[in-house]
Amino acid sequence: MTCALISGGGIAGLTLGILLKEAGFEPLIVEREPALRAEGYMMDFFGSGWDVAERMGLVDELRAIHYPIDALEFVDDQGKPFVSVPIDIVRRALGGKYVYLRRSDLEGILYERAQADGVVVRFGSSIAALNQDGDKVDVTFDDGADAPFDLVFGADGVHSKVRTLVFGDEQQFDRFLGAYVAAFHLKHHSFDLDRALKLHEETDRVGAFYPLDERRMDATYVFRHDELQVPHERRLDFVRDEYKGTGWILERVLDEYSGTEPIFFDSMTQIVMPRWYQGRVALLGDACGCLTLLAGQGSHMAMAGAYVLTRELVRHGGDYDAAFAAYQALLKPAVDKRQRDAATIAKVFIPSRRSWPWLRRFVIGLMFNSIALPLVFRFFGVKSVLAGYE
Repeated sequence: MTCALISGGGIAGLTLGILLKEAGFEPLIVEREPALRAEGYMMDFFGSGWDVAERMGLVDELRAIHYPIDALEFVDDQGKPFVSVPIDIVRRALGGKYVYLRRSDLEGILYERAQADGVVVRFGSSIAALNQDGDKVDVTFDDGADAPFDLVFGADGVHSKVRTLVFGDEQQFDRFLGAYVAAFHLKHHSFDLDRALKLHEETDRVGAFYPLDERRMDATYVFRHDELQVPHERRLDFVRDEYKGTGWILERVLDEYSGTEPIFFDSMTQIVMPRWYQGRVALLGDACGCLTLLAGQGSHMAMAGAYVLTRELVRHGGDYDAAFAAYQALLKPAVDKRQRDAATIAKVFIPSRRSWPWLRRFVIGLMFNSIALPLVFRFFGVKSVLAGYE
């Protein structure tokens, strides 16, 4: 039986672990965090991710997640919508295969399936070193323990330790898009979101607010800034400083946040690599093809990567080199295109000092009408990359 080590217990790693187990492999997932993560941001789920979830029989679990979001509203300084898009229009444009969910929701669904399938997930553990000797990959863990594996997969995100150990320093692959993102959860809030995802934008800053129920909400902030290092303990203060004096509820939501829940914070940085595998080690998800939040399909491509890796390993009967080559050949062009699209979107998603507010509002209204929306989705590549792939 082929023993596979997966570094990272997020969406990519859990999906790969489930699929490898069901294909007859023996996967072990190691996750450096002590438990499933609570931080992250709300996301749209459709396209390639939905396709994989459908093939895995997880659609009922996805549809069971309900948040009181009936519309997407772009609002002014008073919170009054200047563009309002019923979510039913979005759902119809995507053939009904669409839900809002939190990253932690999807990870929870996948973790439950992994547990049911007998996939071992070791929390509080990470890879410290690895060495490929031809027949095996000798791995040393952070507690000093050693073990050999037939294959190793880096599903450990944009700051992948596996990628660093095998391919070298992150800086040779990262592409900073000139912005940062912060996201957090409020257990109690005093703002009226009125069953709508509300998005407010100002020069160099955007805030998005998602109602989870009458009391809870998720908030996501995206803002332009030069590249820098922000200590973990300074992240919340840094974001608050960036939004001082902003309109509507942008500043007030940050002030109301208690800090008792983890805050997600990172740069808008893509990982662009010429090659996704070396020897018996392969990367997937953000570790090799991070799209950033602006592409809106990171989790989708992570799940697609896990599906294709598993199928190609089975198809090539254990010839990992041929399987990895086929995996990269199929998915890398799609990831490259989405990365280029995201880099373009990054220049216009956040208003700049040169933006014309009346023109932005006109374009937003044009893009989100019921006639244009399917064409907009087609332009941004919402069709599953696995269409026709078995």
